[in-house]
Amino acid sequence: MAPLAAAAAAPASAAIAVAAELSIDLPAKVRTTDNLNLRTGPSTAYRILVSIPKGTAVPVSGRASNGWYKVSYSGHTGYVSGSYVVAATVRTLDSLNLRSGASTSYRILVTIPRGSTIPAYARAGNGWYKVSYAGRTGWVSGSYVTTYPKPPAAPQSTGPNRTGRVVLTFDDCPSSLSSFNSVISYAATNNIGLVLAPTGNCLGSYKSRYGVDLAALARAKGQWVINHSISHPDLRPLSCLQAGAQLSGSGVHTNFGRPPYGAIDASVRCGYDSRGMGIWTWTRDTRDWEAKSKSITVARAGAAVPGDTVLMHMQWYGFSPDALKQIKAKLAQRGVNVCRAYHGTDGVGAVVRTPVRLPSSLPC
Repeated sequence: MAPLAAAAAAPASAAIAVAAELSIDLPAKVRTTDNLNLRTGPSTAYRILVSIPKGTAVPVSGRASNGWYKVSYSGHTGYVSGSYVVAATVRTLDSLNLRSGASTSYRILVTIPRGSTIPAYARAGNGWYKVSYAGRTGWVSGSYVTTYPKPPAAPQSTGPNRTGRVVLTFDDCPSSLSSFNSVISYAATNNIGLVLAPTGNCLGSYKSRYGVDLAALARAKGQWVINHSISHPDLRPLSCLQAGAQLSGSGVHTNFGRPPYGAIDASVRCGYDSRGMGIWTWTRDTRDWEAKSKSITVARAGAAVPGDTVLMHMQWYGFSPDALKQIKAKLAQRGVNVCRAYHGTDGVGAVVRTPVRLPSSLPC
């Protein structure tokens, strides 16, 4: 059972993880694997609010950097240790055998169809989950289930843009921090909503060199940020599990992603499914990396038609305030509009920070 003793008040040093609380990549609920104390903060130094009985599924609203979950129970909101909870449900990524024990050496009880969401009660040290299905309780391999929700339903090439506006998207990594800041500032000031897909290695490099989070900077300017893997490999030779790993770690954690090179097969789709991500590719490729020309890139992007998703790259010539200005003007000459910067759910007022998770319908 979780410890029952509590300090009267948390010391200053215990106020660690609250500011670092994560609101992404969370299961909707967790289930307690023992009687568990709900505390006012994310460590045993905080006072107890109430004890949650073993086997209770509670809704999750955040996770602290030390692994404690922010949950609600019996009218209270507080924190529980991640060591005493398991995802309340898992979703199967393939047809999966429910076995009598936590390895393939145990007998099969029943086969669970792909895409089934089933209750989970425990997780073994080897990653297998104890679950229930069709009146039977047994174990399934953690390699074929996910705690992420189903990916959003959206067309692969146009993603969540369901409008007649053109979405300008940029992949990979900017050539400098100053160029990045100038582009997102110009876009915000001129009501242009970009979709940026940096790699995890890019994000890590800028954090290491400058102490900045490019994704956070972009969101603060009303721009959208999606996943583009950690190191930009062709994901097709990888297994579902390996592809999923490339979509986590230092990469952008959200609900849409773009496969490197636009290379997709069943294993890649499984990898995105395992991370709860919809795939968003493009409808118009400027091939800016090949042209290496600002005028050609602007001309190709400026020829987009309503609803297009235009592919460009942050290290090439379309990624500049002047290029954005020209592209927007060329589109406007034909009566075509670009996606707008984010102004909140009501679409009015000043440009505001975009959410980490994209809405099912982008407010372009």
